[in-house]
Amino acid sequence: MLTAGPAHADVDDTPKFKLNGNGGNPVWRRTLHQPYWAMQSFAFDSVNSQIYFAQHKVGGDNGDLWLSRTDLSGTVLSTMAIHGFGHGSSMGVESAGVGTPPFIWIESHSVNDAGTRIARFRWSDGAELNTSSPTIQNRTPTVSTFAHSPRPAFDPHYGRMLFRYHSGSGSRPWRLALFSQADAVAGRLGDGTRLTERAIPTNQELGLTDADLFQGITACGRYAYLLFGGTNRSSYLVTLDMNATADSYVEKYLTSAGESLGGREAQGIAIWRVNGAPRLAFGYSSRDTSTTPDSFEASVFYKSEFL
Repeated sequence: MLTAGPAHADVDDTPKFKLNGNGGNPVWRRTLHQPYWAMQSFAFDSVNSQIYFAQHKVGGDNGDLWLSRTDLSGTVLSTMAIHGFGHGSSMGVESAGVGTPPFIWIESHSVNDAGTRIARFRWSDGAELNTSSPTIQNRTPTVSTFAHSPRPAFDPHYGRMLFRYHSGSGSRPWRLALFSQADAVAGRLGDGTRLTERAIPTNQELGLTDADLFQGITACGRYAYLLFGGTNRSSYLVTLDMNATADSYVEKYLTSAGESLGGREAQGIAIWRVNGAPRLAFGYSSRDTSTTPDSFEASVFYKSEFL
């Protein structure tokens, strides 16, 4: 049974978000570039006060995604089309400076609509990108416990990159590995450079059901934050200590954010920095039934208090 990988050092202690604390709702029922594709994930370019969203075609299986660059209220500013990348279940945005397009981190090289690698590429307004493009850098983890299905999340406050992936075996096959931003950008993603690694508890260990779908991961300092939920189902935030192992978790919180949304489904979680302080942002896809067919909308909420 997998409980921990090769020996590694713990990360320094940091504050953790208060999941029942105060926050806000900067994006409410905004239509992204493709109204009939559902939002799957998002991430912030906090340096330029913008959000990047990934949309996937409902029922699609070829890994095509629309990416939208928006302002902080969700108004679309520009888009990219990326072909054959995956489902878009998690993404990271690596800010590159004021007025400079960031780098996007997202699953790529789709097989049956699931990405098998991690791609890093520069954002380009209006561009179309295939997985064969020479501008794409492969940033797939090479830790010894990695088997398949890598997904990235960026911690812009502490300058780190978190990867969720499947180890291929064990009672808790899904794992997390944390790296410094510098090592991740350089492609140093093996056992010798990771900061820490741990297993993700199963849904049963978290007190969830199989219908409570995993919908996103992010990190801020010592802690990882997970989002769970299904269509028109309860939604949960979960805190994991990256220095702990196996079945342990710090907190599980049933959130009422966006409960009035029709077809509400948890989709995406990310860290947003405002005036030098991090916020824990999490999102929902919903349906606008006034259109034919139903169109999709995106909403984003955040928590800003710490324990």
